[in-house]
Amino acid sequence: MIYRVLKGVGTKIIYGLANLSPRDHQKAILGSYKNRLCDNTKYLYLHWQQTQFIRSIWISGNRELINTLNKQGMEAYYRWSLLGIYHALTAKFFFYNSYIGDINQYFANGAIKINLWHGSPMKKIEFDIINGPLSKVFLPQDNQSPRFHSVLHHQQYIRPDLMLSPSPLTDNIFSSAFRLSHQALLRSGNPRTDFHARYPEQKKSKQAIFNMIDIAFTSKSQIILYTPSWRDNHTNINPYQQAFHWRTLSKHLLKTQSIFLLRLHPNEAHLAQKFENHSNVIDISQWEDVYPILHSVDLLITDYSSLFIDALQYQTPIIFYRFDKEEYQEQCRNNYDYVEALSEVGPEYHTFDELLSAIEQGGEEVSHTEQNAFICCEPYKEAYQEAYLHFWEPNNKDAFTHIEEFIIRSQPSLIKTP
Repeated sequence: MIYRVLKGVGTKIIYGLANLSPRDHQKAILGSYKNRLCDNTKYLYLHWQQTQFIRSIWISGNRELINTLNKQGMEAYYRWSLLGIYHALTAKFFFYNSYIGDINQYFANGAIKINLWHGSPMKKIEFDIINGPLSKVFLPQDNQSPRFHSVLHHQQYIRPDLMLSPSPLTDNIFSSAFRLSHQALLRSGNPRTDFHARYPEQKKSKQAIFNMIDIAFTSKSQIILYTPSWRDNHTNINPYQQAFHWRTLSKHLLKTQSIFLLRLHPNEAHLAQKFENHSNVIDISQWEDVYPILHSVDLLITDYSSLFIDALQYQTPIIFYRFDKEEYQEQCRNNYDYVEALSEVGPEYHTFDELLSAIEQGGEEVSHTEQNAFICCEPYKEAYQEAYLHFWEPNNKDAFTHIEEFIIRSQPSLIKTP
């Protein structure tokens, strides 16, 4: 505990001193969790690398990623290099997906901090969390004062100056979870979904996806994407071992010449190694993200992950496979109240036999170009459309336009529009 306190105090001192550094309004730095190139900041960065609206720099603790970006002609620096520290101290705009530590938690003070958060929350997040392991981060323990607790958890207590929110529902969640006024929320879509609307040539076709993983593609081939949520109760058990009969699933995939893309949460990605020896079960947990392929997915299977909210924009059929529903609700974070009132946009199953039956019946007669191709999803069409309107406001300007207008308003004399 003494070490944590000393480290926290040192972090606060350095963070306070960073406010003395001059900031360049024509420079933005971006980063992402676990030193990946992924999610909203990735697509904002790629957009600006093309348009040169503002000098955009990627910061990461992954030297291999930095080298790759540099070879592609993009500006990026290792977090603890002299240039990485220099740009963290002098950039006016910090864009991140989770916390300022995506870039550098010591040097963000004085910058305008824009949190592009990585999902549309169903489970309670940040300061709304009242149970489960993460509650210890946001709720003071053992009669600690909030100020002392904020020293131990520095970056979680740094409020962003701006967040994007696609709907009034998300406004309320972000306002509460991040302790923000509604003036700090900008009604907008997200770069992760808006990018491929602006750059459709960057999408991956179904055949291209099969070619990437070297599996034969036919007109009847289907892509099933499984993206479970993180089970943050920190057990040593692999929950997906018993949740699927992997050999049986593999036989079905081979019979239909389909693929099952398994994408576990970054905190559980190592668990997928157990299943990658089954034919046509493809572990993509190490991919940067799934947005270049999401429009080509025939069926999304998830449990509590908010990825389904993004998939609504593509009219992708959705199944909720909640094999550990009671245990999850007891040991992990609670859902927001709205989740209970939300009409299901797809069927919910609790056993593998139920799930396999739905997969076997679905998608044989209807192509993915039509809505709800899987038979089991047919009764949910109306609820699906209602949910889409619940989470997304039609005809919004895309995220890139909103963010650039915000930057221009911040210092219009220093930004040149392309």
